[in-house]
Amino acid sequence: MDHPLVIALLDAEHAGRTAHPSALGSADDAGPVLAALASDPLAPLAARALVSASDADPNDWRDFVREFAAGLDLQTSVLALQESVDALLGGPAAAAAGPALHDAMLAGLDDVIGRAPIVAAARLEAAVRTAIAGLARPFLVLDRLAAPPDAFPEDYVDALPRLIGIALEVWGADDRVAEPLTSVLNALAGTPAEGDAAHELACRQMRRALSTADASAAVDGLADAAAMFSRAQALDGERDDSAAYGAGCEAVIAFARADWAAVAASAQVLAGVMSRRAAWHLGVHQPAWRAGAEDAETAWLAFVLDLRQAADRLGEESWLDASAAAGQLAAVYEAERAINPAPGVLAAVRPSVASGVARKAVLLGQLERMVANDLASGDPVLPPATADVLAAARVAAAEGTSAASWRETGRGAAIERVRRLAPSLLALGDDVCQQLAGLDDEVLHSAEAVAAPLQTRSTEHPTLARMRDSVVAALEVNPRFVGEARVAMTALLKRTLSFLLDRYDRGGPLMHGMKNIISVPPKGEPLPVEADLQYEFYVWLAGPWEFAGRVRAERSGIATGRADITVRFGDIELVTEVKRELADATPQALERSYLGQAAEYSGSGEPFSQLLVLDVTDHSAGVRPLPDLAWVAERRADPGASPQHVVVAVVVGNRPTPRRVKGPSATERSPESP
Repeated sequence: MDHPLVIALLDAEHAGRTAHPSALGSADDAGPVLAALASDPLAPLAARALVSASDADPNDWRDFVREFAAGLDLQTSVLALQESVDALLGGPAAAAAGPALHDAMLAGLDDVIGRAPIVAAARLEAAVRTAIAGLARPFLVLDRLAAPPDAFPEDYVDALPRLIGIALEVWGADDRVAEPLTSVLNALAGTPAEGDAAHELACRQMRRALSTADASAAVDGLADAAAMFSRAQALDGERDDSAAYGAGCEAVIAFARADWAAVAASAQVLAGVMSRRAAWHLGVHQPAWRAGAEDAETAWLAFVLDLRQAADRLGEESWLDASAAAGQLAAVYEAERAINPAPGVLAAVRPSVASGVARKAVLLGQLERMVANDLASGDPVLPPATADVLAAARVAAAEGTSAASWRETGRGAAIERVRRLAPSLLALGDDVCQQLAGLDDEVLHSAEAVAAPLQTRSTEHPTLARMRDSVVAALEVNPRFVGEARVAMTALLKRTLSFLLDRYDRGGPLMHGMKNIISVPPKGEPLPVEADLQYEFYVWLAGPWEFAGRVRAERSGIATGRADITVRFGDIELVTEVKRELADATPQALERSYLGQAAEYSGSGEPFSQLLVLDVTDHSAGVRPLPDLAWVAERRADPGASPQHVVVAVVVGNRPTPRRVKGPSATERSPESP
């Protein structure tokens, strides 16, 4: 087609960009042409152009977005269909496109299954995505997934197990929904998809076991799940994920039975998870929307390291008991199986493994490790209220809920007071909150600083995701950015970026009672110093599951110097050097002043470290956007030395409120400025 609009699409594609709305013309002229390309090989280009135009002017382009989505029922290329769906569901236009896309993908699906089964599978996947995103009711999708698979071609059947597994995670709490779906999985026995179906059935069994409050029933259920994962791996020897989940189930069972030899064996099996995880989907196209969450690697690493630690102690009392191990396995599963069906309208969807007992046990374990590690330093950093929270948690755990019945009279008031003054403590349970009832208001406020970092499961900010991907891509040039080193550095990076976001947006103290290092200090008060930033960053790192018990402040004996913040993941130690800049905070100046020291700490270990800078220069003209505040710098001691890579992250302090930010002066304006 030599239509000028098509030429504009191709020119933009060759230039590596999406056609700008201004190049398309009016919606009335360009809309019908773009919508007609839904069945064409150029459909992805048209989809991206339509979405871009709709983002700029939704009212004028909405009908053409819907028309294009409806026209995808004539698309015969799997790749073109998938890329077009990704474009439609990847932005705000998803709300307009979703219903039409859902109907088009299911219309006449039986006929498509017969003549083009791979295309039919891609259409069913797109319909599942719209239903999960809430853009269409799920009834028709569930009916299609529950259809007996006997007469379907192999290329179509191959897609069913994972889609059914996703449906079970989203809607499977209702047995009326779950039973027809599990029947299809069982009916796939004897087909090439049997191994995948067996894995999904094992996942369902593990989820149900991990959600059981009764310890004995949970252990029995996990034993069944472990056997089912073993069978799935026997059917498909390349299913490393079956082997990993099976070993995780065995680990929880071993804790419940105090079988420390079995704990050690599980730890050994899982030790290769990080290096093998990337191979779980080798040879299989894994759509971006259902590729495991980035933080799944971190979750696996934390689980493996905790198993190693417990196994090394053998019969000694460990903070990690069966309930906590179950909670950790649940967290791993939730991270690994996260999906993002329609990024334009909702964040990632995680399967829910509901077990309040296990989650509280994990939080108590984190608290134990965080406090023990802080006290072991000889110079505790955490607020004194930490000890009160831990003591209350220990008493509540020892007494159980029945022993608290005599205090029922004031229970509601005590819990409500904690909710008002330290809401993060509610995650530790009502019994712990009641034990804390005797603390005064100031101590409870301080306790909030202790409890808040314990919970890290939050929706990923889209800007942070892009920043993380950019930094990881820069680190990948280093050949040693592999295996556990990669996972450990990525975990630290993600937590650091979340700290930057909090400090960038909140504009005040990190927690109650802490110094405000972000705003412009009141007249007569000094600027904050690097120790203030170091304290905040330590508190931010100290609590989360991945870091609890692994963070130290001001540690001596590192490269003959004294490192500000160190994190140890097994044999891997990562250092963050903290600095304050008063004069020039440009990237070039920061690297010139501090890069050498930050890199030096990684000389005897993995060649990765961080430089965290508190920028208290003048910001009366505004501050840089958040993505400009983190980057990777390479340093070589001499031209022949191997590279060391430093993640530079900047926290902006001395920052005026937006209404006090000045514009450029008249002499700084360009001649074209009004």
